[in-house]
Amino acid sequence: MIVCMSRRICVDLYNQIIKLRPEWHHEDDDQGVIKVVINKSNSDDPSLQTHSRDKKRRKYLATRFKNPEDELKLVIVRDMWLTGFDAPCLHTMYADKPMKGHNLMQAIARVNRVFKDKPGGGIVDYIGIADQLKSALQHYTEGAKENAGIPTDEALAVI
Repeated sequence: MIVCMSRRICVDLYNQIIKLRPEWHHEDDDQGVIKVVINKSNSDDPSLQTHSRDKKRRKYLATRFKNPEDELKLVIVRDMWLTGFDAPCLHTMYADKPMKGHNLMQAIARVNRVFKDKPGGGIVDYIGIADQLKSALQHYTEGAKENAGIPTDEALAVI
């Protein structure tokens, strides 16, 4: 899951990824490796409307994304699926959006589910949310969590 700051950035990133991996794209929601998941708005310009989905279509994509056997492996979101969405097979979140507090805790919980041989998930922080994560962990968990995140050299060894 990739989390971006705006709906426009979500679509622009999708377009850049598709330039590199055109075989991942498919017009239909029942096929394709990558999808943008954003709300539908009648005021959207045409480039956003292609990726805007109503509740029924978002629910269908959620079902696909939660199925580890499905080819849908990468979703790009702004706000959708950051809270109240459980996909235990989701293993990595690429964060390029400022988040803090309860919203940050909910977002990281999306990938931090045990599933089969997956002991937890990873957050790739492109924007610098580590301090916000430490603060949120101290506020929302029992006891202080000084060790939120791990040093880069340890993370690379795990990867």
